[in-house]
Amino acid sequence: PPMPEHGSRELRRAAVAFNRMQERLRRFVDDRTMMLAAISHDLRTVLTRLRLRAEFIEDGQQQDKAIADIDEMQAMLDETLSFARDDAQEETTVETDLSVLLQSLCSALSDMGQTANFDGPAHLSIPCRPIALRRAFRNLLDNAIRYGARADVTLSLDNGEAVVEIVDDGPGIAEDMREKVFQPFFRLEASRSRETGGTGLGLSSARAVMRRHGGDITLDNAPTGGLRVHVTLPLETD
Repeated sequence: PPMPEHGSRELRRAAVAFNRMQERLRRFVDDRTMMLAAISHDLRTVLTRLRLRAEFIEDGQQQDKAIADIDEMQAMLDETLSFARDDAQEETTVETDLSVLLQSLCSALSDMGQTANFDGPAHLSIPCRPIALRRAFRNLLDNAIRYGARADVTLSLDNGEAVVEIVDDGPGIAEDMREKVFQPFFRLEASRSRETGGTGLGLSSARAVMRRHGGDITLDNAPTGGLRVHVTLPLETD
């Protein structure tokens, strides 16, 4: 919320300057999101036309490749817009049972035939933006399944924080790459194929969500092999 503009002259001037800066930043983010939404709408129209034209390609192999490229462009467009919306979205903070949230995500993956296990307390409530947090953890679990075939999720408490660890059976990530993978659009898998990876926004978006909650995400390789995602979230808001 804006700072109260009262007190001594110096404090009032500082508060006015801070509030003006805050409003400009909010307007900048809103304008960027609106711009991306407009671009998204226009590009969807073009992609629809391209898809219709691709249906008339007589060579079946070339037709499949063209449609696959269009699908990839559509997915990149959707994920980019979602990433921008996450930056601007102002969801209300409410008390949410983190344990139940994680269990439901694991159960949903298990129902789809994937291997996702949860170990932790039956209930653990934290103040959070539940829609954003669910999306962030879903990204992390999807990554574990895609690259490591399974997701073993543990929830615990440590020094007044909720700690979530997600371990997979994949090859892990080299130490010098563990920060780079959080950069938007950065992918370890270089082919850019949708079959072997996404657009490179999942980890960026997830870390942004955790940091907005006062937490963070770090990566290391588990002693048993595979990647270990370490998430911390405060139990109380500042």
